[in-house]
Amino acid sequence: MKKRLTALVISFLLGLLLFHFRIPIPFMLSGIISASVLKFFIWTDMRWPLLWRNLGLLAAGYGIGRSFTHETLVQMSQHVLGVFGASFVAIGISLLVAWFTYKHTFANLLSCIMGMLPGGLNQMMLLADEDPRVDANVVVMQQTIRLFGVVISVPFLVIHLLGATVVPQGLLAPVGDNTGLTWLILIPVAGFGFVAAKKLKVPTAALIGPIIATAAFSIICNVHLQKPPPILMNLAQMNIGLYMGCMLDKERLYRTRVLLPYAIIGTLLIIGGSIAVAEILIRYYGIPIVTAFLAMAPGGMTEMCLAGMSMGADVSIILTYQIVRLLMMNLTVPFCLNRYFDENYKG
Repeated sequence: MKKRLTALVISFLLGLLLFHFRIPIPFMLSGIISASVLKFFIWTDMRWPLLWRNLGLLAAGYGIGRSFTHETLVQMSQHVLGVFGASFVAIGISLLVAWFTYKHTFANLLSCIMGMLPGGLNQMMLLADEDPRVDANVVVMQQTIRLFGVVISVPFLVIHLLGATVVPQGLLAPVGDNTGLTWLILIPVAGFGFVAAKKLKVPTAALIGPIIATAAFSIICNVHLQKPPPILMNLAQMNIGLYMGCMLDKERLYRTRVLLPYAIIGTLLIIGGSIAVAEILIRYYGIPIVTAFLAMAPGGMTEMCLAGMSMGADVSIILTYQIVRLLMMNLTVPFCLNRYFDENYKG
């Protein structure tokens, strides 16, 4: 308990500093940084409770899902080509980076592919642990570097490169109009969404379930839902960030250190490709540049949507692009990999 309390205090203080400097998703970044430092240099066995992370995801899922309206559905129907095209491009860039890494390192191609695919950290880690053909160390290291590199760099890129600004937010109470049905509806609605998604074995059920349930509730009942209190969202961000920071494995990173430059360069290439595709989306659909970039960024769906919320971007567009890519990977990638790599594949 001492470790967790220490991590919470450090994360909160660092989050206040980042909040003061108008950094997007300040408390998530502070959680990642705090947990990473503590685990690397003080408590190597540090873990963060899965329950706390899931509660954070439930709150985040409500915050994201409440942005969906009837108008959003109409708008999204006009983006079908862009959504699937952008997803294929993102996966294609990842496959090219994986092939280059395979050609220049000891890792086999299957491990490199699973290590570089965007948005599938948990799924790829589970598949790697269950597949004897895959070097799990390679997958975990590459996925970790990709995810952390994107989550930490994207907030700074959208501000300093794309000229975004963080929308003023209260630390304890919402800023501006916050009318609508009480945010406490998230408890039954998001809770139901999580349970249903878990029973259906939906990937990242603690996030996707509440998003779908909240969006469906808002659209079907035709009601506007209140924003959750900033203090709740900041606490949710901290728990998600602390959990992510504790996922870092110092020993695995050390054992696969020769792959580190390739993972970093690959992540930069994927980010560059995301910016290029975002430019196309801007020209074709007229999407604001920050929204387009966050929709394409190869980070986690939670992180990119929360960053979008903090910068006043269109979260519904970001979510649509991110969730389609996530579902494409989780539903098709395992099948395709098993078709291409037979059971006797050794690399």
